[in-house]
Formats: sequence, structure tokens, C-alpha cells
Amino acid sequence: MATSALLLAAAGYNWAQNQLDVSFHAFQDSRGVTVLSPDANFTKDFTDRTSVKLKFGVDAISAASDSCARCHSDGATNGRFVGSANITRKYGDTKVTGGAEFSRELFYQATTVLASVSRDLHNANTTVAGGFAFSLNQPQLHPGPTVESQQSYDAYASVTQSWTKRTVTQVGYEINQVNGYQTNPFLRTTLNGVMTVGNSPEARTRHALSARLRQALPAETFFEADYRRYHDTWSVDSNAFSLGLSHHFGPRIVGGGSWRHYAQSGAYFYQPEYTGSPTYFTGDFRLFPFDSNSVTGRFEITPKAGLLMMPAGSTLALQYERYRATTGFEAGIFTGGVRIPLK
Repeated sequence: MATSALLLAAAGYNWAQNQLDVSFHAFQDSRGVTVLSPDANFTKDFTDRTSVKLKFGVDAISAASDSCARCHSDGATNGRFVGSANITRKYGDTKVTGGAEFSRELFYQATTVLASVSRDLHNANTTVAGGFAFSLNQPQLHPGPTVESQQSYDAYASVTQSWTKRTVTQVGYEINQVNGYQTNPFLRTTLNGVMTVGNSPEARTRHALSARLRQALPAETFFEADYRRYHDTWSVDSNAFSLGLSHHFGPRIVGGGSWRHYAQSGAYFYQPEYTGSPTYFTGDFRLFPFDSNSVTGRFEITPKAGLLMMPAGSTLALQYERYRATTGFEAGIFTGGVRIPLK
């Protein structure tokens, strides 16, 4: 809350062509875990061709993992800090972006560098984009002091097409290669009747294809549809699709909702429990077969200038998401945010 207040105070400064986004997320699930996450994004245009985007965020996590509870009988709290900086430069119809992100929590550290390029074609009706990112992730095998290493290489390409003033589509492909330690050190599974930390392969290649549609409908209503197909070398296959509608209730209020369905198969080495001496075994729920559904409702309000001491053009956003999976896991996520143009 103090971070949000400090950043909101910056709105009074006389910036030009800039924007400040401050949001607060509250997450609670059926395990009793609560996560509170304020974050802020600041975008500044130094010239008509160069802009910088800065992000700062923190998480406050109230409950511990299964393994951590072995050495913290009352559970252990956790926290996460993340900061990032990106710079974008325009060269005619081409944009080039470079940046880095660093995050740190109690038993995990991640450092990422990225670069991307996009180009507008056909009078800006077509945009072709691509990018690359490298991440060095370092989990600590709590409760011991050992720190492992994981390297992640990610590349993507996409094509966005405006067919008419009312219809926009996008198709994309992403490939991700992960090498190094990939076992979750905080989740255990049953091995010969004993709860044991899993062991996962140290190489994984991921592929994802995506398609999106944005369609304007009559009466200030908008339709959106997304689909994503995923496959990796651990035999995890998934399909995800979502449908949404939004509507303008006058010039100052936009409301809408969406529904998302997700279904995946389990990793080739997944078993509910293990016997003997298997090479690989896991207690990571992200590698289990399951289906899930989520429903989201959202409102955005643009108050009159001066209301709530906010500059003209500011936007307030409220969102609630309810998530439920066939594993019995449920979660509720509330998000409140404000977008302030800094003139």
C-alpha cells in the first residue's frame, strides 16, 4: 500500500506522453494460501521514437509449501520482489525492444534478458513480430543450503492482421527450451509408501501455437476468442480456449466477462503413487492430468476530471476471477488497479 501511495503521488509531476499503472492483486485458494501483490508499471516517452517502461512489484505469501512445513510447524511466510526495465526504439515502421527483469524470493532467484522486434506492413494493417528471451533461474533446495541452476531459452513469432475496422486476428508460435534442474523441491509424492521430493528430467522442449480473434459487434459491444495448443517432450499436451464479451455502458463505464477452459494430459512419468526404483517421479500438480475452468468479470471506470483527485483520462479497473480444477483446487483472485496519464 505504501508503494502504491508513493507512485500515485508521482502523478502530480509534469511528465509528457507518459503513463502510470498501479494495481493490487489478492489471491486465496482452497489450501488456505493468501497472496497479496501490489505492482506498478511506469512508461515514459523521451522522444517520439524512444520510450522506457519500468516495473516494480512485490508478493506477500501467507502459507508455506508441503516440504517447508516439515521445518516450520506453523508454516512459513514468503515474499517476492520483481523489477524490470525495457526500452523501445522506433525506426520508421519498425520497433526494437530490449530489457531485463530480476526477481527474488525466499528460496528462488530469476534473472531474464529479452529482445524483440516488430514491423508494421500494408499501411499498418499487418504487424509481424518476434522475440527472444534468456532466463537464469536459481532455486534453493530448502531446508538445505544447496542452490541449483536452470537455463531457459524462449523464442516467439506472431502475425497480427486487421481485416476491417471491426475485425482483428493474431496467430503465434512459441518455442521454449529448458535445461538444468527442473524438480520442484517443495512438493512431495508417495514413493514406496514414503513422502519423497520428486525427480524430473533436466531437459524439456515446449511448443505452443495460439490464435486470437477480436470482433466489434453492434451497440458498442466487443467479442474476443482465444485458442492455444501446447505440447512438450515430457508428453504434456494441452488445449485452452476462452470466450469473452465487453460492453460500453455510456462513455465512462466498460464492463465485461470471460470464460476459459483448460485441459491437459499428464507427464509420461506421472503416477498417483510410485513403487520400486523409478528414474523419474513427481508430486508437481502442474504435471498431473486435469481440466479447469475460470470465470472472470471486469469493470473499467473513467471518472470525470478531478474526481477522487485523479487527472483527466485516468481509469479505475476492478476484476474478479474464480478458478476451479478437477483436482479439487479452487482459487479466487481479486484485482484493483488505476491507470494515470502523466501529462
